[in-house]
Amino acid sequence: MRKIWTILMLRLKEFFTSPGVLLLMFVMPAVFSWIFGGISVNSKQNKPIVNVVLNDSEVSTEILDLLKQDTHFDWRKVSRKQAEKNVSGQDVVAAVVIPDEIGQRISEKKPIFDIIVQRKTENYLTLSTHLEGTARLVLRSYQAASNLEEGAFSKVLEAIATNKGVTVDKQIIQKDTNSSVEINLMFVGFAIMFMMFGLSGAASAILGERIEGTWGRLIVSPVSKLQIILGYLLAYFFMGWIQLAVLMAAMNVMFDTSWGRMTYLIPFASLVIICVVGFGLMIAGLVKTKQQASAISAVLIVSTCMLGGVYWPIDVVPDIMQKIALGVPQTWAMSGFKEIISGSLHAGTLVKDAAALLGFTALFFFVGLRGMKFE
Repeated sequence: MRKIWTILMLRLKEFFTSPGVLLLMFVMPAVFSWIFGGISVNSKQNKPIVNVVLNDSEVSTEILDLLKQDTHFDWRKVSRKQAEKNVSGQDVVAAVVIPDEIGQRISEKKPIFDIIVQRKTENYLTLSTHLEGTARLVLRSYQAASNLEEGAFSKVLEAIATNKGVTVDKQIIQKDTNSSVEINLMFVGFAIMFMMFGLSGAASAILGERIEGTWGRLIVSPVSKLQIILGYLLAYFFMGWIQLAVLMAAMNVMFDTSWGRMTYLIPFASLVIICVVGFGLMIAGLVKTKQQASAISAVLIVSTCMLGGVYWPIDVVPDIMQKIALGVPQTWAMSGFKEIISGSLHAGTLVKDAAALLGFTALFFFVGLRGMKFE
């Protein structure tokens, strides 16, 4: 055990004295997470603003409630003068004017809403679609209530605004569906990607040691092959955990993140790190030079991270790509982390994700150890 510990400490010492490795495994993931995490948080908080000009009638209030059904916009009630000023200064996407007499507008077949806009941006195009749909809904409601008692029009609009439209009876798998889960997953994704770069580079250092003669001297020393392999692998495992722990602490400070239950996170994260170590060992066993290792690692890591949902949610890609993504370990790692961070902890999903990662790990270690030359 002492020999294994000695090899482990030598590898960690070399790791912590390399500025390039420290930059890759700590600084880069923290910077990427801070930049993109800040963008994501701000994008959730700062919705596009739409001004609404209306009187205090019951019908106008109900129409405003209909407009507010689109929660992607921040709907703010202002005066006509203020709305024109805001639009002129491009402080808002547009201003929607709800006329005092809706019935007269409909009878004269005039547009129901007046829109004040400076330029037609992408947000305005999205807004215009919602406004057209709401106007058609108001028109049909007015026609349906025209033969009913007085005040029926506002009651119809109120019923529409408060109705959820569709009720879906389903099993709730993910408990926490707010944006913080997606942001935390993004942090984890960056950690996995840079961990793969860092540990692949560290594992490929064996190739340099072969050229320099260090590997040969270690082989002829009074240390067994098993002790050598365990010393190296444990060093890489601790490197991965140190990186993940530092990133988690940094994200807690910057964004007050939540990582779910540690009793689930620690063993699953350990499995992911072991899988990444196996990936690095496989690369080191397949190639002959550090240059080849760097080139192949870059291509494989970036492409599989794209497939596996590190850069964007896997749900947004076509079905065929989702099926292809099952062939990379990042897909299963992100799925398991999502279950843990969201608090769902669905046993079937976690067992399936863990089993898949174990399969990838076994494959990586088999290929890597076969390629290792103990000579």
